[in-house]
Amino acid sequence: MGFPESLWRMSLSSLPGLILLLISHHFQTGNAEHFKVLGPDQPVVVILGEDAVLPCHLSPALNAEDMQVRWFRTSFDFLVHQYENGMDQNEQQNSKYRGRTELIRNYISCGSVSLRIQNIGLEDEGRYSCYFEFDTYYDEATVELKVVRLGSALFISVNDHQDRGIKVMCESSGWYPEPEVTWRQEDGQSPIAASETETQEQNGLFKVKTSLLLKTNQQGSISCHIRNVILSQEKTFVISIADIFYQRVSRWMVSLSLILISVLIPCGLLVMLVIYHLRKEREEKGQLSADKKNLSAKVENLSAKAENQSENVDKFSADNAKLSVDKENLSADNAKLSADNESLRAELEWRRCCSYAVNVTLDPNTAHPLLIVSEDKKTVISGNTKQIFFDNTKRFDSEPFVLGSEGFSSGKHYWEVQVGDKSDWKVGVCKNSVRRKGQITPSPGEGYWAVELRIKDKSVYLALTVPEKELLLRERPQAVGIFLDYEAGKVSFYNADTKSHIYTFSDIYSFTETLQPFLFTCTSLRIRPVAAWE
Repeated sequence: MGFPESLWRMSLSSLPGLILLLISHHFQTGNAEHFKVLGPDQPVVVILGEDAVLPCHLSPALNAEDMQVRWFRTSFDFLVHQYENGMDQNEQQNSKYRGRTELIRNYISCGSVSLRIQNIGLEDEGRYSCYFEFDTYYDEATVELKVVRLGSALFISVNDHQDRGIKVMCESSGWYPEPEVTWRQEDGQSPIAASETETQEQNGLFKVKTSLLLKTNQQGSISCHIRNVILSQEKTFVISIADIFYQRVSRWMVSLSLILISVLIPCGLLVMLVIYHLRKEREEKGQLSADKKNLSAKVENLSAKAENQSENVDKFSADNAKLSVDKENLSADNAKLSADNESLRAELEWRRCCSYAVNVTLDPNTAHPLLIVSEDKKTVISGNTKQIFFDNTKRFDSEPFVLGSEGFSSGKHYWEVQVGDKSDWKVGVCKNSVRRKGQITPSPGEGYWAVELRIKDKSVYLALTVPEKELLLRERPQAVGIFLDYEAGKVSFYNADTKSHIYTFSDIYSFTETLQPFLFTCTSLRIRPVAAWE
């Protein structure tokens, strides 16, 4: 962890050169700022065909803009992506990754970089190395990528079998890696040994066929389960044993019924057809004489109707034109009424949230060393120099995060954060137990419920779900209102100036521990007083 690989090769050609290199390294590294490169503790799991993000960061959180960052596989020369001299340097990039990689540099000033690989295939699975080099000092970390895929819906077929049994076949294709296959009894827990299970590999994906032999004395229901063990997700099909045997016995009855029907129905139809034609002939003779009498009356009425026809057409055209105008006016009125109702509903909802306003302050003991909390504990500013603190378990050490002093374990609470025209911020709530050390990716699964403004090619507002959801806002918020309904399991975000709704996390999550206000900034943010609270 100190010499670039190329310098080792040059020095090993002679013993004096090696001695000089060791002496030079001693004096150089004495002044170099040492660091460690860290990756995630667990493999990164991605679904086949989607994009993968491989995280990597420095400890301590140094500015890596002037460092060399290199991602590679198996060997140093198997280049996946390289950043050097402030820009991407991919002339020697392996052809498999050309046009598919992106180095995410949003937080490179904090020592954090991630590699995005688009359209993940099976051949992309494996270990990746993240390498940082500054002057003569370097270090690297390994990130493991696992590719997964759920297969198709289960297809069930039933066939006769020897010994008066029924063979039930369960099939599915398109799984990766090879799935786990089980049959279970009616209670869904007790496993049943399969008669036969066959797994075939097709284009790298797995196709599964499994069968079960049933006897006529069995009752209840059975279920076929095919499970992806990495995702802990499975597909299931439940079938009733009584229905299977009923279908088998009824096939003979169906065949006999079809034979009888095919003979009796044609004979019956023939008799009905003869009766119908005789009756119809008598009716036609009587109708013919009546038609002759009415024909003359109809001719007289025809001329009168022709005279009135032109008048009716003109009246119909006028009525139709008036109806069209009325429909347009009604549509415009409905649209205006709908817009007014929506605006009123949004304002009433925001005012209801304001009635639960609380006084939120910031906890300096949780702030990253780059962040400075004001005396009134309402404002946080990102400084250029890391402050020196005694280490504690509450403080974040790799991301510019700070938490509120107040914790909420029940009830409804509302507060506002003044974001102004600042860029690259996140606000929301998080669990009191979230990890404070090392690489952090805010998401509900990690205990964070937040929204973010991210500046890249343009300003993008995101809800930090998995995957992230882009928010299309009509106006740029100057202040964000956060409303927590603990018992309902909801966190809602509002544009506090226009009283408009931004996004709500709801239903999917349930809160089981204390939640705290959460802020992220590379500039500055302030807790703004709520008018309804004051």
